[in-house]
Amino acid sequence: MLIKKKLGPLIALALAVVAVGLGLWQLGRMDEKKTMMMTRADRAQSLLSLGSQVLWQKDRSADQLDQQRVLLSGQWLFDQTVFLDNRAWEGQAGVHVLTPMRLADQSLVWVNRGWMAKPPGAAPVPGVPGAEPAARLEGVALASIMRRIELTRDPAALRQGSVWQNFDWSAAMERLPGPTWPVIVWQATENQDGLLRKIPEVSGDLPKHLGYALQWFLMSFVALFFAWRLWKK
Repeated sequence: MLIKKKLGPLIALALAVVAVGLGLWQLGRMDEKKTMMMTRADRAQSLLSLGSQVLWQKDRSADQLDQQRVLLSGQWLFDQTVFLDNRAWEGQAGVHVLTPMRLADQSLVWVNRGWMAKPPGAAPVPGVPGAEPAARLEGVALASIMRRIELTRDPAALRQGSVWQNFDWSAAMERLPGPTWPVIVWQATENQDGLLRKIPEVSGDLPKHLGYALQWFLMSFVALFFAWRLWKK
């Protein structure tokens, strides 16, 4: 009988301990992301030349280059250009123009050259303004590739020729095999190709983790309160 009376307070106490642990875990995640953001801020201050100063390596991850300012020098492969459909600019429908570039070490990097207008749906992409085959430009490497919700898994619907709903690394490798950098470089250098450019701002979610931690600590306090009340009874 005594064990049954103590079971309720013990369960509430166990819930309080678990809630405290989850709250501390959220604070740990917040510290990890804060450190990561500081590292990315350092990358934004430095400029790396991909394909010459920094050579392609198979084990280099996208996170190691995320938000890094880069310098590219190479040859455009215009015939391999893909267009990410249904990307709006100030309320106007259009596409992002992604063209691969072959760098000095023969590696490939996909470059988001900018945005251009295009009617939504299956309408053909208008001609992209020309640019010099050889290019030297600055940009920002981003691990995020701006995925949109996909309502189907049918490749024929997701990728109609060079018009893609989302960028697909597997499809890109089939289209153009070879050593490829695992990031999309957003072009920052302006030229006469007529495309509009804006580097997306990547914000952290530190307040989210702090909010979750406070919720878990509050739940722990409530559980301790109930444990005390049940034990007193």
